[in-house]
Amino acid sequence: MDIWLLILIVFLSSAVLLYLAAYLFGYRLNRKVNSNQYGEHIQSGTVFTDEGIPSIAIKRALSEIDDGVLIISENYQVSYMNNAAMKIFDILPGKWNAQTFIEVVRDHECDALLKKSINTHGPQFSLIRTHQMKQLLHVSVFPGEGNESYIVIIKDLTERQRIEQIRKDLVSNIAHEFRTPIASIRLLAETLLQGAINDPSVSTDFLKKMDIESIKLQQMTDDLNQLSVIESDGLTAEKGVADVGRLIGQTVERLRAQANHKGISINVSVETGMPGPVIDKAAIESVLMNLLHNAIKYTGLDGQITIKAMKDGNTLLISVTDTGIGISTEELPRIFERFYKVDKSRNTEGSGLGLAISKHIIASHGGKIWAESVEGKGSTFCFTLPLPD
Repeated sequence: MDIWLLILIVFLSSAVLLYLAAYLFGYRLNRKVNSNQYGEHIQSGTVFTDEGIPSIAIKRALSEIDDGVLIISENYQVSYMNNAAMKIFDILPGKWNAQTFIEVVRDHECDALLKKSINTHGPQFSLIRTHQMKQLLHVSVFPGEGNESYIVIIKDLTERQRIEQIRKDLVSNIAHEFRTPIASIRLLAETLLQGAINDPSVSTDFLKKMDIESIKLQQMTDDLNQLSVIESDGLTAEKGVADVGRLIGQTVERLRAQANHKGISINVSVETGMPGPVIDKAAIESVLMNLLHNAIKYTGLDGQITIKAMKDGNTLLISVTDTGIGISTEELPRIFERFYKVDKSRNTEGSGLGLAISKHIIASHGGKIWAESVEGKGSTFCFTLPLPD
């Protein structure tokens, strides 16, 4: 969805919510209630507005919505905040009492929008990027009856913008990853059609290259399909108790030749006496293969890789540590995204989906996966798996 269309939808939904809240509140929350008429309700903890609507019920309703709602008096004091507003501005319950709007939001653009509404006695709307918390907020301010109080509705678009950016990056990355092999196949085919097919040695070499490029396309297609299945349906294979030491050993042996080619030593340390986790062995082996393959790929000549497996509370903790190039602090949070590659040249082999698939496999097992790294000094990838009681 286009970001400006999203903003328009947010604007309209905020306006509807605003007028609904205005109708419900009636902006009479500070008016005295006839205790004789509503004494029974006051004793039970429910206070009514002039329209006979219980304000506690209204507050409960507002506490359940995702948009932040604040009621501000004309002297800028905050008289009400719902749960969503406290979450947006990282305010603990009760800590906003006796505070001004600027003290709560800690952003001058938000404060300026409220002041503009107070000065003009009219509604104000703005899309604001907060400086302190780096949030994207759609802020709406409306004056209440008699301009004695103001309601502020805040929709946090930060996560939606992040997801939109990931979507754009995904489309861009898919296009980039497919473009190279397709262009190579097309160029090779054109050359063959122009006469090279008549030279047996050239045509054989070109056909081999075309086959290699088609295999890359097939790998990316298979990885995308696997990721889609895992995300939508999860793993369907039967799980069983696994010998972790044996599983790690098998993975190391499959990639030993690649490591030896670069002079990389692989050290394995598996704690003895641990109960075996109940897992999909093939899926977890694919995670180990991916992590070990990446470690070999990004570790220089004569480097070292260490694989450890140990019991950590009620989980199995497996880590793969290398002495490779490492990952920058800026890139580390994004490495589990689809197609994201630390190597900006994108010349390294692989579909760029391995870590995204690994993340979903581990999550489907009830575990967690993460990475720690110092640029230029290597990386450690860790994941956990629940152990049986």
